[in-house]
Amino acid sequence: MRPGDDHGHGPRLAATAPPDQPARYDAVSADPGWAELGWVLAAASAETGVQVPQTAPATDQAGPAPWRGRRGPAYPGDFWHSLGRDALEMPATLWDDTKATVTNRPALALIGLSGLAGAVVHNNWDDDVERHFGYGPRGHGSQLNSEWDGIGGFFGSPAFHLPLAGAMYVTSLMREDVENYEKAKTFINALALNGMVTLGLKAAVRTESPNGDKHGWPSGHTSSSFCLAVVAYEEYGPWVGIPLLGFATFVGYERVDARNHDLSDVVSGAMIGIAIGHAVSRNHQGRLMGMTLVPYTHPEGAAGLALYKRW
Repeated sequence: MRPGDDHGHGPRLAATAPPDQPARYDAVSADPGWAELGWVLAAASAETGVQVPQTAPATDQAGPAPWRGRRGPAYPGDFWHSLGRDALEMPATLWDDTKATVTNRPALALIGLSGLAGAVVHNNWDDDVERHFGYGPRGHGSQLNSEWDGIGGFFGSPAFHLPLAGAMYVTSLMREDVENYEKAKTFINALALNGMVTLGLKAAVRTESPNGDKHGWPSGHTSSSFCLAVVAYEEYGPWVGIPLLGFATFVGYERVDARNHDLSDVVSGAMIGIAIGHAVSRNHQGRLMGMTLVPYTHPEGAAGLALYKRW
């Protein structure tokens, strides 16, 4: 595109440039949001040779960079504006994660298999497991004491996981910790989507759990615990993920041992949590692969978009 020849599409290059400077984007253009996109490369322009606006970041009137290509808060250094922006964008990001989950073939297959696995386990093993943990003539009763049941019930609950992810989000946003801020948003979206899917299935299927709950299948504690563990594995690696996967397995066992769920509820819940945690993590990692979308200009006058990542 030649300088000044924008044909009404987006920002344009300055019509003229000093003879000793290459052309660059005019910060006062038809779409000032481009100036903000370019601002993130200002500190690296000397290293990359990319020419960026040497003006202040775009104001609130221009709006933040689009969430799909943005890494870090919408308004760096401004906690409340960034918090509000994330709240406004959350429905869109959740919908994007939903589409990513249903188009992720392994995840979608695992969710579908969770129903089949639940039916198979229910028809073949649920009664035997119930007798084993029951208190009848052939039963052995609960194998865990009340303290261990309490640990599984509390720390395996979605009511604990979502506030934990929220605390991580708030803390990282306050500290301007971009890395953990992005990971916290992944945790929040994965746990929220997992919760909605689990509750939807409970309402649709309406099976009774051993404790009399009319919405037994699938186990919400188990699905949330496995979702959390898989996201942790994807984001932080095996040293964090494997212990959490072990704890999620314990939560599933505790749900059966305490007779809060049948084995089929737990097996299906684990499969759903793994599928959603994996799909959402991969979707967040795949959004420009952690790179930032920025405008650039070349000293010879060419213009376009660039993906930028500091190594």
